[in-house]
Amino acid sequence: MRVNFAFTTLLLAVFFVATSFEKDSDRDLRAKRVNLIIRQMGHRLLQQAGDSTSRVLPVTEIKEGTFLLRFENEFVFNHDSLMMMSQELLPKTEFPSGYTVTVHDCLKGEIVYGFQLNNTSPDLLACSGRSQPPGCYSIEFAFANFYDDVEPKKAAVDQMAASDSVAPQEVNSKHEKFKSAKVDPREVKPKLDEFKTTTSGYPLINVVYIGILLLLGVTLLIWRFGKILKPVPGQNQKHAVIKESVPELPALGKFLFNGKEQRLLLGSEVINLTDKECKVLELLHKNFGELIPRETLMQEVWINEGVITGRSLDMFVSKLRKKLSRDPELSITNIHGRGYKLEIPERQII
Repeated sequence: MRVNFAFTTLLLAVFFVATSFEKDSDRDLRAKRVNLIIRQMGHRLLQQAGDSTSRVLPVTEIKEGTFLLRFENEFVFNHDSLMMMSQELLPKTEFPSGYTVTVHDCLKGEIVYGFQLNNTSPDLLACSGRSQPPGCYSIEFAFANFYDDVEPKKAAVDQMAASDSVAPQEVNSKHEKFKSAKVDPREVKPKLDEFKTTTSGYPLINVVYIGILLLLGVTLLIWRFGKILKPVPGQNQKHAVIKESVPELPALGKFLFNGKEQRLLLGSEVINLTDKECKVLELLHKNFGELIPRETLMQEVWINEGVITGRSLDMFVSKLRKKLSRDPELSITNIHGRGYKLEIPERQII
């Protein structure tokens, strides 16, 4: 009985130590991975707003499974763009229990926009097709059952401990039965001799069992520490897949703008641009929301082609407008006699 009790106690101690390291490591890795994805989303939101200088403030886990994304300055964003980014970077296949995204006004503390995505019920997508005016916003990502995958281990340990425990009533009943039992003096000496011969080897067995278990526990602890300190190839590959799935291309409304290959990406659709169209769009995008004089556009785009006319510029702008028309929020505005600017006009709410 003592051997079994010592064996069970030490095994439970080793199991608790090992699983605590594994649980903490898994929780920390999961939180860091989601933190980086949310920060990437903030970077793309600022790019989409034409802001290439403001900082994305550190993402914080304000409570278990809830992350807060904050920005240095005010900015403007489109509701549909935020939802599309969430579906792309935080797919429901990786978060079966779903999550909720809410946008808060920094000054008033009110929720100005939000949506919910999950696999168990229809998604809640409110206020689609609108743009949020410039302001100070923070975005909260709340994941349901975020750390559930590390909790079953604790339940298994509790069940093992419960199965090895002895009820107090059972101990008391056996003790009373032992006290009431009558002992024949003639049987004491033979029983005592038998006890001596059968238990003489127990101390050695105890030492052997405890020594083996201690060696096993130390080996397991060394292996766990080495696994935590040494990079795991599988984890590096997982991060590499995430990095490849989020290309570093500047956002342009609902598009991704690939100036090097002269094309626009809208989901799976590819829109090719000519050399002149790409140069004009690069200048407009670089100065998003600002007026660029006609003379500046013509000099930058046709610098090595001699004399040109303003009509050529108007023709390329017209072609660009047709290709950007797939995003009704995005507009190339003509300031008569002065120049052009690329912007997302605010919608008039009736």
